[in-house]
Amino acid sequence: MSASNVLTQTLPSGRQLSVNSLSIPGGVLYLSSIEGSARQSETASSVFVSTAVPSPIRYLPLTGARSDAGAAVTATAGSGTVGVARTAGASLQLVGEATSASGVTDKALWELDLPDTYVAGASIPVTVNAVVTGSGTLTTAATTMTMAVYTEINGVESALTVTGAVQFGKTASNLGFTITGTGLVPGSHLVIELTMLVTTSLLSCTGYVNSVGYQA
Repeated sequence: MSASNVLTQTLPSGRQLSVNSLSIPGGVLYLSSIEGSARQSETASSVFVSTAVPSPIRYLPLTGARSDAGAAVTATAGSGTVGVARTAGASLQLVGEATSASGVTDKALWELDLPDTYVAGASIPVTVNAVVTGSGTLTTAATTMTMAVYTEINGVESALTVTGAVQFGKTASNLGFTITGTGLVPGSHLVIELTMLVTTSLLSCTGYVNSVGYQA
């Protein structure tokens, strides 16, 4: 059994809600209580979340991707922002700008809330499936996917620690990242930002993001 984490919040009624997460063999026990004006507490609920089975992969909607500034993206990539490329019944991807014996950088942004099943403080694996297409000659060391993640509280973003850039190429592959979970709890609001860099030394190539999924 390990030490517990406590999250407290004052309700509109003035009472205080406390959620205590306690790591025990096989999972995490969540105990919630509400303290009234008489300083008396009553247990509101208790939930045990097993960690024996890995969390399911939760996919971020590609059609929900936004620009680095938070604006909705269009069907055409441009100005450092991916586009949404969909052929009904055949494919759905995020597409970057085409290179021309050069390097291009495009970004995509998502917001999400960590689910109730998230174990407070646990690292979060993220998998991005990506590929490069085209006849150009790739500069492998400069064709990478980078991830940045931020907590967002009352309009203020704070950076979290994430593993570094991962190279990818002309064979679709899963690119693994890990978000350090220090300070995170169920319901934490996050901003995930992908930066796709594709570089060619000759002719043209284009980068695609096929999926983005996390486990929490």
